[in-house]
Amino acid sequence: MSYWMGLFLKALVLSIIFVEGQLIIDIIYSPYTEQDFAPSLKLIVEKSFQDEFQFNLVYLENIWDIGLAINSPDIVFDLTFSASLQESIKKFAEIQHFIIGSIAKPTFLYSNWEFFMHNSWENQIKTLHSIVSYLNWQTFIVISGETCSENNEFYNYFFDKDYHWFYFSNSNDEESADLFIGRAIQPIGVKNIVILNKGESTQLLLKSLEKLELLGFGTGVIVGSEGSWGLYGNGVVSYTESGLETADSNISYIGFAVINFLKLVLSFSETSEHSDLLKFLMKNTIDHHPIPKFSLLNIQNNLKVISGSIANDTLYIMNPLKYPGDSLAIPNSPTTSINIWYDNSSLGLSELDALTMGVFYTLDYYKTLHSLDGFEITTTPCNCGMILYDQASGFSCFAKLVTIPAVGFLTSFAPWTSILYIYALRSLNYSIPNVSPYATSSLTQNKTAFPEFMTVIRDERFNSQVILDLAVIFGWKNAIVLYDDNNKNTYLYFIALAEKFNIKIANRPELQKIDNEYTKDKYPIWKDWFAEIISLKVRLFVIFLSPPYSLYIAESFYDAGLRQGDIIILSNNRLAYGLSLETDIEQRRKLLELSYGGIVIAQTEWIGEYGEMLKNGFVKKYGNHTDFGCWAFDAAMLLLNGIEFTIKQGENVKNYEVLNNNLRKQKFIGCSGTVSIESGGNQRSFPTLGIYSMRWNERIQSLYEELVGQYDLSSAQLITLYKSILWYDNTTVIPTDTIVYENGCPFPKSKISNSNSGAKILYGISAAVVAFTIITAFAIWRKFWKNITIKQLSIAAHIHFEDYILMGIIAADFFQFISQGPDINDLYAWLSKVCSYSLIHFDSSVTRDIYWIYIYSAVVIACFWIFSAFILLFKLKILNSWMLRHARKISLLLLPIIGDLLFVPIISVLLSIFQCDKGIGSSITDSFIKNDCTTYCWTQKYSIWGALSIIFLGIYIPLAIYFRKYYENVNDHINIKTNPLFIIEKSIFQVIIVSMNKTIKIYNESLHGFCCIILLLILIVISLKQKSYNYSRMNLWLIISYLAILWSFILSSLYWLTKFDSLLLWSMMQYSLWLILLIAGIIIQCKLLPSLLITDKGADITIFFKFLMGSQVSAADINKIRKEVARNNFSSSQDLNSLSSLNIQF
Repeated sequence: MSYWMGLFLKALVLSIIFVEGQLIIDIIYSPYTEQDFAPSLKLIVEKSFQDEFQFNLVYLENIWDIGLAINSPDIVFDLTFSASLQESIKKFAEIQHFIIGSIAKPTFLYSNWEFFMHNSWENQIKTLHSIVSYLNWQTFIVISGETCSENNEFYNYFFDKDYHWFYFSNSNDEESADLFIGRAIQPIGVKNIVILNKGESTQLLLKSLEKLELLGFGTGVIVGSEGSWGLYGNGVVSYTESGLETADSNISYIGFAVINFLKLVLSFSETSEHSDLLKFLMKNTIDHHPIPKFSLLNIQNNLKVISGSIANDTLYIMNPLKYPGDSLAIPNSPTTSINIWYDNSSLGLSELDALTMGVFYTLDYYKTLHSLDGFEITTTPCNCGMILYDQASGFSCFAKLVTIPAVGFLTSFAPWTSILYIYALRSLNYSIPNVSPYATSSLTQNKTAFPEFMTVIRDERFNSQVILDLAVIFGWKNAIVLYDDNNKNTYLYFIALAEKFNIKIANRPELQKIDNEYTKDKYPIWKDWFAEIISLKVRLFVIFLSPPYSLYIAESFYDAGLRQGDIIILSNNRLAYGLSLETDIEQRRKLLELSYGGIVIAQTEWIGEYGEMLKNGFVKKYGNHTDFGCWAFDAAMLLLNGIEFTIKQGENVKNYEVLNNNLRKQKFIGCSGTVSIESGGNQRSFPTLGIYSMRWNERIQSLYEELVGQYDLSSAQLITLYKSILWYDNTTVIPTDTIVYENGCPFPKSKISNSNSGAKILYGISAAVVAFTIITAFAIWRKFWKNITIKQLSIAAHIHFEDYILMGIIAADFFQFISQGPDINDLYAWLSKVCSYSLIHFDSSVTRDIYWIYIYSAVVIACFWIFSAFILLFKLKILNSWMLRHARKISLLLLPIIGDLLFVPIISVLLSIFQCDKGIGSSITDSFIKNDCTTYCWTQKYSIWGALSIIFLGIYIPLAIYFRKYYENVNDHINIKTNPLFIIEKSIFQVIIVSMNKTIKIYNESLHGFCCIILLLILIVISLKQKSYNYSRMNLWLIISYLAILWSFILSSLYWLTKFDSLLLWSMMQYSLWLILLIAGIIIQCKLLPSLLITDKGADITIFFKFLMGSQVSAADINKIRKEVARNNFSSSQDLNSLSSLNIQF
């Protein structure tokens, strides 16, 4: 009862106020209200009502202050933006009976005293439905800042439409809007869009659409009522509540809605039939919302125009609507169209047909991937090929073509045509990426000059690298190169690379270039040219020739004498196609014979299972004409993938620079392998190249190119062979790069002659080595050994291992000196073999491979010798490390082996590099190494080994001489000592005899033998005059060995002088005197020279095993060792010191 009484009194008061005074209106705000929002709203509203209402700003901080803050108002506008405060105000309104004007959307339960300033969501959806129905949209995108609950209500009205709902928060972040439109909206491809966000967000979204050129011709955009104040962009359509059309901000949008409501309140005083404001408002609203009346807005010429109205779900058009792109046509096509140009110029080339077929095949295939289902990829043919011969007409053609805009251009196969196309488009200020399936040249590769161009193949210069890689793998080192002007750049690139790959070009530059005008009729003029190339006997022909010249050249080589097996063709151009065009039977026979077993390196179409699948689809659609179709497919796929990537990245696909950069980022598997564009140029990064073998096809009675493998730089395995390569002889054995004769050389024995220049260099280097040895040897003696004397051994001593080594050196010298003297192979085969096994005798049995093993071994030993010298001569702190201490011990142990036993072998091996006294021509580079006729002297590879040999000889010889005495000095327990002068004399003798073996021996064995006899006699006389060792028995056997060597020199020299063929006689003379010398030596040793170096009873090795295994060694064991030492004339103190150095634990 009290409630209805209060309501009656309130209505009575309101009636009196309307008649007698102003209504009191409180605008309530809170800490959650934006700064200046409430005052700004008050200011807007007050301008429309000067005397009718009294407006008060009321601050409400919490619910406890509500009674104090709200003091009997008539109407309250709730701007608190707080759920708790809003609920408290509602409850207080029911008690105090005042009207609430709410700017928020209604909750599920709202007060009878609460009225909403804006139309309900349902009424807005109905209005939107009217507009969508008018535009006849069946598919569109909806962007909303609200949750999915609104989507459910939306569905009730649009269940029969195909719409995509996207949530975008009502933020004012420009970057977020750009990313959202680019990455979420653009990839859908639907160009009809509904935006239901608030004004700020709506404006950002519209600007993002414009940035990506999505707000253009054919696009339709409808903006909901809440976003109507943020309209942007010509052609955008919107709807808003009547009276709110001029709103240009959120505050004005709300303020005008409040004004509408207060106008309704004012109309209450003018209506006599009502005495209750609450009932009046309820009667003149729908569910406490304004009666739906909407205006249709349209942006035209950057101005907001009222083009109609919507009432009772009916759309009334007053002014014609304009859509994006200044179009009057209703945008009801849902999909976005992306246009691509493709070259379709009718020049009678099969490649152009392949491009057309490839484009349409790619588009059909791309649709099956469903990558851009919402987009319509269209194509426009370019028929401007007349630009090649009529540039004016060509430029005019492009002027018409640009009226049909495109994002990319699948341009010509030909490089010059592609370049002219680019110039034509530039003259029209029209820039789009130009992707060619096959065009490549030095000009088109220039990214700076033509940044808009790219091609899905690589310059044929890349084939040169593949040819060289194959040559290295097959072990080929020599090649003949032929080229014409059309392939000059490829040829120059190949020549530069060949030097790095150590591939020798056999034919000189004058024998490399073929006249572009050459035909088989000119053969008589060029006959000598062909004959000189054939005379080089190089089997590997690398040809950079275009048909038909390659065919004419092959026939001429046949006429000049080449036959099957004499030539292996390596080509970067497909040969089978040219052969198939040849109709002359005789010429065809010649070409088939020479081409059989050749190899073609070419960029390959339809690679792998994926490529084969695509090829089958291509054949099914267009027949067997598949050449160049794969390149067209990959070019089109590159463009489509770049477009897709750009769209999904949220970038503008119509922006040339953006799309161009994104095309260069693509990497995908195409029908020709992995496709990507190099970063610094315009061509493909790493194409997969096919390795083709020229085989015979019995069915078609012709050669064909069989794909036997592939070369893929992007793969972990560089070369993959599907099948074994069958060569000209129908075997899989890799042939040599040169025609090898019975002598194992790439030239017949009859062609070998003396090389005077090679011999002069050999004599010069040998003489220089001898002179260097003499100078350095005496310099070492003068500096280090001049004042050294050796004391003769007079008392018995315990022999050591090192003493045995010095004895063994005499035996080694015996065989080494004999090997360096006159050839004894015909006389004493067994002795010759012993010399050969000692690594110092290079006869015909030493093969090329074994010879180079000798060379490598000598270089490695010389390097180790230098390292050993360093750690022995320089006592650095780092030598205290465990590893270097052991390295020093090993070096000391190897000193007599490397410095003495291997002295002659190492010098002999290093000097053999310079044995270039034979050749096949007068030039120094025509000479070859004696033991390797395939390596020509003083070429690049040879020069490296020659330089290394000279360097190592210059280092090794003085170090070897020095360390012979050094070894005795550091091992002071050695009993046998060598006279320093003897070391000098012997070293000089060794170097001289090796040098004579490499020089004089080659021309005259007898003269060489007599020279050796004289040198050895001198050495014997010196050795007799001076005591070479401090041990008489060593001196005895030294002289006996020298006499045995001398006798061998005398007999072998006489043999070569007389050529007396009696092996038995020579053997009897040789071995009889050797036997006499041996017996004499034994008698003298036993009778006159007592042994001063004795061996003792072996020590108990169990003691040493204990020590080595880390076990304790007892005092008894030590005493046992002492007794043994004492028995061998050693002092106890010396022995104890030796034991102490072993760190034996007692």
